[in-house]
Amino acid sequence: MSSRKNDLEKFVVRFSEVGLRSQIATRAKQTNRSMNAEIIHRLFHGFELEEELRRANAVIDHLTGSEESTEEFPVPRRVSNGG
Repeated sequence: MSSRKNDLEKFVVRFSEVGLRSQIATRAKQTNRSMNAEIIHRLFHGFELEEELRRANAVIDHLTGSEESTEEFPVPRRVSNGG
């Protein structure tokens, strides 16, 4: 029988961007989360935003008649999320 702690995946993160760690720490404190919980929250939120952006661009392409793909929801081409 394994414990819940052993079932968790572990991943070491290196903060190469100067100040990123302190930004995460500050935001985690503001939201009453651990740094780990803040990182997980932001990862999931980022995935959700990418999906929303993809759908919004598909609608824009459909409405403007500039659909470049036969996919129902093409990859975003109009708006960038900076990443």
